[in-house]
Amino acid sequence: MSHDPDPTEAWKRWHAALAEAGFVTPLGSERVPVGDAVGRIAAKPISAVRPSPPLRVAAMDGIAVRALDTEGAPTRIAPADFALVDTGAPLPDGFDAVVVREQVTIDEAGALVQETVVPGRHVRPVGEDIPLDQVLIQAGQRLGAFDVALVAAAGQAVVDVVRQPGVAVIPTGDELRSSGERLDAHHVIDSNGPMLIAQARADGARATLHPRVPDDPKLLGEEVMRAVYSNDLVLLVAGSSRGHRDYAREVLEALGEVAVDGVAVRPGHPVLLAVVGTTPVIGIPGYPVSAAFTYELFARPLLGELLGAVPPRPALEVRLAEAVGGRADSTCMVAVALDSVYGDMPTAMPCARRAGALRSLARADGYLTVPPGEGFATGSVVTALLFA
Repeated sequence: MSHDPDPTEAWKRWHAALAEAGFVTPLGSERVPVGDAVGRIAAKPISAVRPSPPLRVAAMDGIAVRALDTEGAPTRIAPADFALVDTGAPLPDGFDAVVVREQVTIDEAGALVQETVVPGRHVRPVGEDIPLDQVLIQAGQRLGAFDVALVAAAGQAVVDVVRQPGVAVIPTGDELRSSGERLDAHHVIDSNGPMLIAQARADGARATLHPRVPDDPKLLGEEVMRAVYSNDLVLLVAGSSRGHRDYAREVLEALGEVAVDGVAVRPGHPVLLAVVGTTPVIGIPGYPVSAAFTYELFARPLLGELLGAVPPRPALEVRLAEAVGGRADSTCMVAVALDSVYGDMPTAMPCARRAGALRSLARADGYLTVPPGEGFATGSVVTALLFA
């Protein structure tokens, strides 16, 4: 049996080490122009400083009238007793309703109105959409495109948002090359770096891909320290296993504390959870699926604490199209592709479970967490967490 902690216990141990080192969440706030606030987390409630509409406006094209003058329609209204208005135009003083264009014939004698209207007909009152001082966005809410439009319409030019966490991704390995570089047969293209950057940015972080570092503990230590000084989380990719060129453990122990050395989870078993100074560092296994799920288990919830909010993955009950085996000594993370079934719940097809099965991961809609044990039989109803 494995003596490594399960993911929950690993998180607790790492969290305790971070707290002892002085790691503080959530981050402070900053003010940004409302147009730059998409995807950011509100640091405090945002209220309307201007109602919308700010005064009475016409809701339809037509004529502004006094409703009393339309009684007994069809009736003629004198030129001095109506005004032409377009949709969204302010309603002139003295008028309280709008007759739509299709119900009016205008000539030199005035306007022949074909319908009787009541006060307020086709008129938008002040604050109909956004009342003055109404709270529009709650603290901890992520602002989407429509939220930004709402806040702008309410008169807010700048908003207070949680500072974006800085996430550094450091790829390591002599064999590693970036896509587009000259490649020899033994070279490995760095796919983990772009993937982790994308994951972190999707969760609201300011993520930076550092230059790759060769298998040299001195150079690796220097790059980790550079990243620690200017970031809130460091993801050190590869080198966390126990091969003769794996130096992540040695370097992190020299620079700080390794709180967790291995977790009872597959894929992703050789993860390192460390702290350098007050900055959390994750030693992420090099295989792509391992890297993806290590981020999911440890980096994503930590970003949630830094931001005060990262939306939970949507959960969906699914029926397994195939059996999913478990392990007695580990929690298993299994990517699944979903197929909608009319009249029944979606069917989940387990994807290839190799740690390097990047193609299957790219086709996955979500994943299952399989607790230690035998796993799930074909047809079992389980909960899938969706990637989007």
